Amino acid sequence: MGRFIVNDTPSGSKTLVYTGPPEIRIHSAYDPSHEAERAAASFNGGRATAILVCGLGLGYHIAALRGRFPDRIVIALEKDPEVVRLARATCPTNLEGAHIIVSPGEIPSLLESFDIDTFRGKAVFFHRPSYLLAKDFYDSMVADISRYFSSKLSDLLTRFEFEERWISNIFANLPRSFDAGRVADLFGKFSGFPGIIVSAGPSLRKNASTLGRLRGRALIISVDTALKVLLRHGVEPHIVMTIDAQKHSIKHFLGERPGGTVLLADMVSYPRIADVYQGKIMFSTTAKYYNGPDGGVRREPTPAMDWVERYIEPPGDIQSGGSVATSAFDLLLNLGCSPIVLVGQDLAYTGREIHSTGTHHNAEWLARTTRFLNLDGINQGVIRKRKIKYVEAYGGGGTVISDYVFDLYRNWFEDSARKVAVPVINASGDGARIANTIERSLESLINEFPVRNPGPVEVLHRYLTSGTRSARALRLALEEALDATVAAASLAAVPHGDQSDAQRQVLLDTASRDLPELFSPFLRRTNAYLARHGELSAERSAGILFADIAAAARKLQRHLASCRARIDDLP
Repeated sequence: MGRFIVNDTPSGSKTLVYTGPPEIRIHSAYDPSHEAERAAASFNGGRATAILVCGLGLGYHIAALRGRFPDRIVIALEKDPEVVRLARATCPTNLEGAHIIVSPGEIPSLLESFDIDTFRGKAVFFHRPSYLLAKDFYDSMVADISRYFSSKLSDLLTRFEFEERWISNIFANLPRSFDAGRVADLFGKFSGFPGIIVSAGPSLRKNASTLGRLRGRALIISVDTALKVLLRHGVEPHIVMTIDAQKHSIKHFLGERPGGTVLLADMVSYPRIADVYQGKIMFSTTAKYYNGPDGGVRREPTPAMDWVERYIEPPGDIQSGGSVATSAFDLLLNLGCSPIVLVGQDLAYTGREIHSTGTHHNAEWLARTTRFLNLDGINQGVIRKRKIKYVEAYGGGGTVISDYVFDLYRNWFEDSARKVAVPVINASGDGARIANTIERSLESLINEFPVRNPGPVEVLHRYLTSGTRSARALRLALEEALDATVAAASLAAVPHGDQSDAQRQVLLDTASRDLPELFSPFLRRTNAYLARHGELSAERSAGILFADIAAAARKLQRHLASCRARIDDLP
């Protein structure tokens, strides 16, 4: 027998009762529709794009909210599947147009399909009888959805700031990629190998030398920040990974001779790194995979890569949680490694330091030291600018200083370690405790991991193919795209008021039909602005849009021309 029963009311509508104990009426016993209309009338949705409804009941308040706010997205949260079943069986029309979520796991697949460019926030409607039955559940769900929207908005702001640079770097890296390896060729080739991610936390200095004894027993992947530290301890990682698009990232490599270490560079990484690197190189691209509302898996690639990959062999997808260490984690999963071992993953200011000694950051700070300012003072100055917090320390012995950003990555690793099918070992020995990982000393793993034959080096070089691949298809595509952008830039040079309807249509077609994957990153900020300012006149909106299409065409023209010139020099 269920915990809820459906009764008739004098108004002719059905009502829902929680049988308890104690018994609780979820809706009015007399007229649930009128009750819901009054509640919706007193609710202020502001300009919010989405209305989160805590509690479904039989959906009378859902129907009332949909009627009052027809242009809003209504998301109903309900803890009890029995309530959802009764609502659908009894009052299905009340639920029309609403999304229903009954567990945290359903949040990503629903919200991924929302257009964050037009998002104007959320409002929360509390159906009080339902909410009081499971307050903790609804509070937790609202918090999860809030974090999700915040993450999506953060991603959007990141795109605003970096997308143009990503595209510039992609087209600069493309010519180099034809004589480099593809990470996709390595996927699945390290099945059963332990995989070690080496980050540059302060604890690395006590583990760096030990890593050398594991080189024939495990695949060692260094984040770019940690490379200098390892090389100074005589340890050559098998792979060093870089994903940063910014110029300063080259400092992790300057002055180093990496020997047999293979560089894995994301297509958006600063292109001079691949140009000056003295060892073998392979490329990857960042892509996000998620379940759509229809249950199918969807892929969201780095901007412009969906266009590029029509004309080249795709380099291989790696998902990222925002840092190179999170990308390395997904890489090891793709390679087939088990277990995954974290080293130097402090996610805290261990010993009130920011990085291990030996990184380029420390080298630059050492040059700034004086009689009155030492390295400790510089570290303290940086930490004081952060919003710090204390978290449980590695091993559970007290607390350690962390901050908001470290916390985000720690939560990412904790969530990932819980979800993956392989063991995750935290062998950092210091820093923050990472839940769902096994704490072990790095030394204790040496005898547990047998020497591999063939070893990681042999496997890496057996499957890492290089040699020049044909660039003919891309060369032709670049020529066509360049012709289109040159024509668009020429048309856009005509003052907006003097453009004919036909000329405007050509511009729109170039940006939205012919080359949407290349133009959309340059127009993302524009489209978001226009979506949020519906009060602008059609003429004003068109003027803004066409001006930005013109600017995008000029920028793309430069990137495409430079890339084509370098590809023309290939054999």
